[in-house]
Amino acid sequence: MKKILVPFDFSALSMSALRFAIELAEAAGGEVIALHVVNMTPVYLESLDPTGYAIGSASILSELGREATTNFARVRSELKTRLEPGFRVEQGLLHQIIIKTIHETGADLVVMGTNGSGGLAEVIVGSNTEKVVRTAPVPVISIHKNQKLSQIRNIVFPTTIDLQQHRFIWQIRALQSFLGAHLHLLYVKTPDSRDTDQALTHMLSDLAEYYALTEYSVHVTHAPNEEKGVLKFAARMPGSMIAMATHGYTGLTHLVLGSVAENVINHTHEAVWTYKLSEHV
Repeated sequence: MKKILVPFDFSALSMSALRFAIELAEAAGGEVIALHVVNMTPVYLESLDPTGYAIGSASILSELGREATTNFARVRSELKTRLEPGFRVEQGLLHQIIIKTIHETGADLVVMGTNGSGGLAEVIVGSNTEKVVRTAPVPVISIHKNQKLSQIRNIVFPTTIDLQQHRFIWQIRALQSFLGAHLHLLYVKTPDSRDTDQALTHMLSDLAEYYALTEYSVHVTHAPNEEKGVLKFAARMPGSMIAMATHGYTGLTHLVLGSVAENVINHTHEAVWTYKLSEHV
């Protein structure tokens, strides 16, 4: 958590994400970069030439950048923190620019504000947060409200009985150590599960021992599906952080299989830390 990237659009949600990121950076001795992305939609264009390219779009982008920089200077003055976040303005599609900026800056964490989504938009398009969670090469923390780092004392860790997730568990252990939090290993038992609660509890304990986890407890909860089980358990522990893996499915595969992590982000009120497994084991 030495370099934290925060997508920032001056909304209340992005302010919450910025404050949370600053808390993290202060505790970790790191830095924060606020990223403002301008999408050049027709409302900003002066006119179009016959080829379809905007006339004056460069000057519009420059003006929007100056305006955003001026506004962020006021935000800095209101933060009342010794850590001064950096600020950069880019043009393009938000989730694509975020991924590009992660690589350019060497960011090792993204903190995003999200209000979730629902209905048809959730199925067809998904939120920008979902797209970043699905494709980011670094962990992403999704913030839903004005949460404070100091309030997080528990990590809800939904897991399968998998002994091939060493790098992911290493990340979980690092997160737990940083937060000084108690780790709750959670197995969601769905109707198609044939193992008893006792057997699952033993397997979770063996998993924790295999990965040398400390300060943890194991839980088995019953639910129609994984998402509902995670949400039900986390609702009993307000102020916690949910830590989940995502497989980074895209395109048709994502529409068919979905992502439990992304669905949880859309429907919980807790902070959610995610880490993409597609390139890591």
